[in-house]
Amino acid sequence: MSQSPCALQIEGLTMQFGGLKAVSEFKLELPAGKIYGLIGPNGAGKTTVFNMLTGVYQPTLGSIQVWGQPVIGLKPFEITKKGIARTFQNIRLFKQLSVLDNVMISMDEDPSRPHHGLLPSLFRTRQAVYDEERAEVDCSELLGIFGLDHRKDDLASSLPYGDQRRLEIARAMATGAKLLLLDEPAAGMNPHETEKLMATIEKIRTQFGMTILLIEHDMKLVMGICERISVLDYGVRIAEGTPKEIQGNPRVIEAYLGKAPEQSKTPAATSINTGDLK
Repeated sequence: MSQSPCALQIEGLTMQFGGLKAVSEFKLELPAGKIYGLIGPNGAGKTTVFNMLTGVYQPTLGSIQVWGQPVIGLKPFEITKKGIARTFQNIRLFKQLSVLDNVMISMDEDPSRPHHGLLPSLFRTRQAVYDEERAEVDCSELLGIFGLDHRKDDLASSLPYGDQRRLEIARAMATGAKLLLLDEPAAGMNPHETEKLMATIEKIRTQFGMTILLIEHDMKLVMGICERISVLDYGVRIAEGTPKEIQGNPRVIEAYLGKAPEQSKTPAATSINTGDLK
């Protein structure tokens, strides 16, 4: 049985700010079509990893390959064209533009779509108009997947918080990305919104063959949809495995709870419940 191609391969990734190592020798292999989690206490270095993957930071050491191609040294927009897109802890939408326009702008970053020069766009040539109409249809279909098609003409600022989070994911997908980096997608959501988000993430993975790496503090979401999880603590990877393995890992428990479980306790008593890692 052949293995899935590797969407993301990280080796020895290190980010040093002066004398502080925010991330030290981090490694990860993410097969195509999988959902992986990156967790750890606040300040563990998770978002720093995302910033290195997307060109916001240039790593001090290490290598990053996306679909087998090195991306270190590329600018963020160049990395986007390699098929990576991300969301942020703090929602970054064009609040005073419509929901549809937010997605249309992101679709301009998709290298597989036709891009017209200034004159064809200015003079509204037949081909330019056709391609714009086609893009609008595709954007509407994408919004439908997120249950936002009926709000496409509304301002992004008018959406409820959970819908703004979903719109941000839709915008990331509109770039043509096949690897999504989701930075705390459930932040600020209530339990019902989080359940809907979990279903949406599963749906886009299945329907679009998307590969997903997510940072999240909501352990119900992480344990519910991630096939494997890496755990960072003070910039160092302390564990990697299935959700069940991570829940029962003593080093992970110590990192979150501040002390290691007593050896005399039973496995049932020392395993982490989903609420313990929030």
